[in-house]
Amino acid sequence: MTEEIWKPVKNYEGLYEVSNFGRVKALSRKWVTGWNNVTRAHSEFLLKPRTTRAGYLAVTLSKNKKASHHSVHRLVLQAFCGNSDLDCNHRDGVKTNNYLENLEYCTTRENILHAYKIGLKSNKGEKGSGAKLADDIVRNIRKNKFNLSKKEFAACFDVSVSTIKMILSNKSWTHV
Repeated sequence: MTEEIWKPVKNYEGLYEVSNFGRVKALSRKWVTGWNNVTRAHSEFLLKPRTTRAGYLAVTLSKNKKASHHSVHRLVLQAFCGNSDLDCNHRDGVKTNNYLENLEYCTTRENILHAYKIGLKSNKGEKGSGAKLADDIVRNIRKNKFNLSKKEFAACFDVSVSTIKMILSNKSWTHV
């Protein structure tokens, strides 16, 4: 089993560290606050990451009373591989697996091709970027339990009559 190694977070040296296991911690520190110069302190602690809308883990780091949000995967790569304008890729496709061995820098094109290769992206069926129908709807169109016409199906699902014809003749949505 690999040993957990901690390195300073770029631009937050002495405040935060990130590990090769994808964990981020705040370091112990003291500071003076308020008009009466009260000294405050906290011991070292792990930050609890939040999940972004895109499904990645992120943490909030603060310095000089300014807070900013950072993706954990980018912090790991910056600390262990250096800074880069390239994309961060999760080799296994799991957006929350921020172990260093699972991360790599790559071009946007390589990142997209990798997503198709491992099945995260698809241009087939409901996974296609412009899909108006879902796989289960296509199955129901083919069964046609309610004896609807092609024109009625097209109106129901806001697609063309030719789309319905292609579905019924198995020339499109062939994977369903």
